[in-house]
Amino acid sequence: MSISARKQMKPMQIEQMLIRVKKEDSAFVYCILESHEGIVSYSTVDYQVGTPHRDLELTVPLDFKEELIRVLSELGDLIYELPSPVRV
Repeated sequence: MSISARKQMKPMQIEQMLIRVKKEDSAFVYCILESHEGIVSYSTVDYQVGTPHRDLELTVPLDFKEELIRVLSELGDLIYELPSPVRV
């Protein structure tokens, strides 16, 4: 790709979401998210030992948001969505 073509590309628009999963369900949810490589990336938010849940910060390109919502809804009661943090 030429330099001029790169300059004309729009930056990818992304959205961040925060979800909560039970600690015992977290490995399964990690595997599901990793199997959908390319539509979402995630990070586990810092937690204290003994916390019964894990909070995951998801980063999704807007073009794939509907697909991610479908995946999360299929996980049903394993997922609890929290208000997303505002990032600048």
